[in-house]
Amino acid sequence: MNKKTAVIIGKALLLLSVVASAQAPKPQSQWVYPGKDGKLVYKTTAKGDRIMDFSHAGYMGGGVALPTVVVKRTVKPSGGDDIKEIQKAINEVAGMPLVNGFRGAVLLSAGDFTCSEPILLSASGVVLQGSGMDKTTIHMTGSPHAAVVIGRNNTKIALGRTEKADDSEIAESKTYITDAYVPAGTNVITVADAKAFAVGDTVIIRRPVTEAWIHFMRMDDMYRDGKKETWIATNAKGIIKRRIDAISGNKLTLNISVADSYDAQYLGTTGTTVAKAMPSQRITQVGVENLHIECPPLESDYGHAPYSAIRVGGDDCWVKDVLCEETMNATVLSGNRITMEHVVVKHTYTNLGASKPSDFSMEGSQNLLDRCEINGGNTYFVWTSVLVPGPNVLLNCTFTGLGSRIQPHQRWATGMLVDNCSVPDGGIDFMNRGVAGSGHGWTMGWAVAWNCIAKTYVIQNPPGAANWVIGCIGERQQTARLFDTKPIEPEGNYDSYGKPVAIQSLYLAQLKERLGAQALKNIGYADNTAAMFANKSAKAQPVPTDFDKVLGKDEAYHRPVNTSSNSGNTVAFGGEKALDGNDKTYWSPNDGTTPSYIEVDMEGPVDINALQISEAMNMAHVQEYKVEGQVDSDWKLLAQGTTIGQHKVAKFPRVTVWKVRLTILKANAVPAISQFGLYLEKAAK
Repeated sequence: MNKKTAVIIGKALLLLSVVASAQAPKPQSQWVYPGKDGKLVYKTTAKGDRIMDFSHAGYMGGGVALPTVVVKRTVKPSGGDDIKEIQKAINEVAGMPLVNGFRGAVLLSAGDFTCSEPILLSASGVVLQGSGMDKTTIHMTGSPHAAVVIGRNNTKIALGRTEKADDSEIAESKTYITDAYVPAGTNVITVADAKAFAVGDTVIIRRPVTEAWIHFMRMDDMYRDGKKETWIATNAKGIIKRRIDAISGNKLTLNISVADSYDAQYLGTTGTTVAKAMPSQRITQVGVENLHIECPPLESDYGHAPYSAIRVGGDDCWVKDVLCEETMNATVLSGNRITMEHVVVKHTYTNLGASKPSDFSMEGSQNLLDRCEINGGNTYFVWTSVLVPGPNVLLNCTFTGLGSRIQPHQRWATGMLVDNCSVPDGGIDFMNRGVAGSGHGWTMGWAVAWNCIAKTYVIQNPPGAANWVIGCIGERQQTARLFDTKPIEPEGNYDSYGKPVAIQSLYLAQLKERLGAQALKNIGYADNTAAMFANKSAKAQPVPTDFDKVLGKDEAYHRPVNTSSNSGNTVAFGGEKALDGNDKTYWSPNDGTTPSYIEVDMEGPVDINALQISEAMNMAHVQEYKVEGQVDSDWKLLAQGTTIGQHKVAKFPRVTVWKVRLTILKANAVPAISQFGLYLEKAAK
């Protein structure tokens, strides 16, 4: 055999190997898999908990096509401020009668519209349509506001605000759950007295926050800077709404499984209450479609960014085919049964500062993000608010941007599914945030990442609860709660790690089983196959690095940073300038403000044993400074001194830090720090 023939045969064998690998059957998940009859089978924990049915997430409870609504008014751009004409058309349609749940649509023709105030959609059955994401643009101007706000009786809407939840109940129907333990994922509960209920009633279940439960969750031992942090106040309640599908004696069968467990040992034998819900007063059947929302690019921290995109405070609403450019904290979903389909958020500049915004804020239940996209650095792509219950679903989404992540955020949300999502530059985290923020603590329980791709995963199991990572690809990380070095939190349930499982989408599989194949077609999926998920090709961006020839890799390079102030309150002298590797730029605080500080967020536990500080050329003004590292939720002194000059190096015993802060205690003129580097110097051979 000659060399050419051998090469040909080798290539053929390699091709056959690749084909065989591609055709090899995918593994099944041990937690959810098809039984012999084709129906889904669920593995349970020792207490009976299981992965919940997420298929009820989305418009009208999932599997329902978004409606096409007749146009009743058309608005053309005027060349000036268009907000009054747009609002006038919306108000006219809002005054029309409801026909099959809708009043009509307001169409914005192709062109550029200028809006200095929010567009308010305050009546049910009104839809705002553009002529296309690439044809109709709303240019945001004026004082800070959201471009579009959906909610009842809105007049002046503060940035980030939407209508509050409607959780009123009929007091005389109130009873309590008698089960010693209700497992997460079940839809059957037992109450003390079911006489007040009928099939079809909507009920409110209130899960108390007790001192016993907080202690069980290890959330009563959080201290920051020596001060105790409060995770969740004991007067709070975890609230879900469900419909009664069947009654047998005192057993109620609910239409949707519960998103959390109810353990009488910690919640009390009469603590978890059930009552009939009053009719909701929220608006419904409101949509926003085919628009481009744009504001000027702004290099800023999100706290000073003036514009957001869409706030949804109604139920059974939708946002479809909307491009949001440069908006910060772009969308909020505070209603229920909302679908956001192909909502795209783009940022020119990375968010500045260690605090991160969120472009999709989940603050309601049964909400679905489908085929959505974000491109932006140093952000939370998706977060959750306090005690938000599932099911909430992220399906087939692609999120890119360095230092960004999907991270449920505050104080015990439950029941989230991250399904076939790609986060190539960042992480998917179901974790204990500890004292981060204002004491966020355990952020998520009973959540699932299914057939996802991410750079990293921090998946932890809270006490008495579980989180799952199934069929996912990416680096598996274990940590203590944020800002602590120990103990390492128990790891979540990894199943078929590194190998996607045979059920391509859990959401679509559950939806098909509940409503049939047509339900998938209704929401734009021909079938539940890999062909429906093209986002798997998303590529990671190169991570910027900087090396010192003696000390090694600079761990502070391009990290998020906070400062006490910036000279002139401009980004030209922001903290980022001390971390950019350019000795011609520098961070400088406002005149006369000492002590002043620059604080680097390491974005996780990082080991260091050396630092390097430089003042800008001919600007050696520092007379006293100190450097501290955040270790176990407190600050530890790493180095201190008087002068800094052009090249100050300090070494100290190896330490694991979450943040590092340089404080200028005294200076004879305005300080100018051109470099602040952090290193783990290797021992000399």
